[in-house]
Amino acid sequence: MRLIIKKTLCLVWCIGLLICYSCSPEIPERFVVVEKEPLIYPDYIGVTVPCNIAPLSFRINETGTAFVTRFSSPDIDIDISGKDAVVPLKEWSMLMNNAKGGEITVETYVKSDAGWLKYTPFKISVSADSIDPYISYRLIPPSYVAYENLSICQRALSSYDEDVIYHNMLGGSEPNGQCINCHAYKNYRTDNMQFHVRQYNGGTVFVHDGEIKKINLKTDSTISAGVYPAFNPKYDVVAYSVNNTGQIFHTKHANKVEVQDKASDVIIYNPVDETVMHVANSDVDLEVFPAWAPDGKTLYYCSAHFEKLDTSLTAEAEMIIRYREVKYDILRRSWNPETGELGAVDTVFMASKIGQSATFPRISPDGRFLLFAMAEYGCFHIWHRDADLYVMDLETGDYHALDKANSESPESYHSWSSNGRWILFASRRDDTNYSRLYIAHIGADGVAEKAFVLPQKTPEFYDFFDRSYNVPEFMVEPVSVTPQEFAKVVSGEAKTVKYKSFDK
Repeated sequence: MRLIIKKTLCLVWCIGLLICYSCSPEIPERFVVVEKEPLIYPDYIGVTVPCNIAPLSFRINETGTAFVTRFSSPDIDIDISGKDAVVPLKEWSMLMNNAKGGEITVETYVKSDAGWLKYTPFKISVSADSIDPYISYRLIPPSYVAYENLSICQRALSSYDEDVIYHNMLGGSEPNGQCINCHAYKNYRTDNMQFHVRQYNGGTVFVHDGEIKKINLKTDSTISAGVYPAFNPKYDVVAYSVNNTGQIFHTKHANKVEVQDKASDVIIYNPVDETVMHVANSDVDLEVFPAWAPDGKTLYYCSAHFEKLDTSLTAEAEMIIRYREVKYDILRRSWNPETGELGAVDTVFMASKIGQSATFPRISPDGRFLLFAMAEYGCFHIWHRDADLYVMDLETGDYHALDKANSESPESYHSWSSNGRWILFASRRDDTNYSRLYIAHIGADGVAEKAFVLPQKTPEFYDFFDRSYNVPEFMVEPVSVTPQEFAKVVSGEAKTVKYKSFDK
């Protein structure tokens, strides 16, 4: 690697750097220009990245015997030799700070049997919009029924540092195994957070103002324990759906599996008085995926109308046959934090009217945009090849697909950064089987730029990593509770909440 400072920022500092980095590689003096961009993996060509992101390591997938890559910003050149273009963290940070609000130019040189080739340079835009310093996600094998060896992890976005928040093997193994899922945070902070533990020692592990407890959200008046949490950003409540789900498998269909709500409602949990109440619990509507508006006074959720028609079939059998008819719309209700009173149901987006199903509503931090996934049918779009991300302007009602961020494979499990300028989501675009995390810049107009995969230390990382990422969430700070502390709470008894009825 060689780093060249083009301007004298500090004489002594620069002399030291030039001494350290004045060795090879050298940019070839003679070469043939190739009128095309190089093939690289991961694909970082033309992406927009935050100024505080980790180095974008990539592999040059062109045939050759030697390789040189130059990363340039107005005042700095970094030259890297080898098929893998891997810039050290310190030098990358200098490059990004120098290019902030501008762009990096990347030149690739490949030595072939006929001599050196120079491919068309490509650009990486460096946004002045920073990204939250941490994300968290669940790592899971791409299976359907097994849940051994699951973990919820956190990752620093300015480096490659990853830590385990909780691992299910700490709480038991077969035959006393656990599934862990649905981690969530209040206002991107970790002093109010939660995740679910299913099966052995089941319950919801809940951190409330720094105090850890385990609760049982299942009551005699609700379908199940809580699923799909949404912390209210202003008030001390959490919305959940309660679900009775099942899986069906295709023998030929590309979507492979359907996860269906046989029944589902939406509830609100109050961690202070340990009560839950219904928001929606119709017998002929399936309600799921709650999300709060930034003011904390409006609750969004998805709802699909499904009435049983064939008396000769069980409800479950009929839904399996009619699965393509299950289409979710996005609704909302006002909520009074003083009284707990809920307003009338308001339809925000009627996807079913256009023959589609909209799920997983997420409101931008400024309250203007609604981010959601949409496909032809169903609620579990992580396996649906046609699932794409959309944004609706809540002021005008206009909506559009995030074309530059979407792909031909499923996009799902999306979230907003705390400044509303980045989205994080899971996509199967690499090989259709494993979900990887992608990040895309989104402008003040709600239009997204080309998405890029979460950077790793080496380009080969995803070639050999046998876990899927899901439920990615942004965080402004890491979780400070240790996995062992969580394990101690998991092994204890869960406190059952009380049901509170309310005239809706």
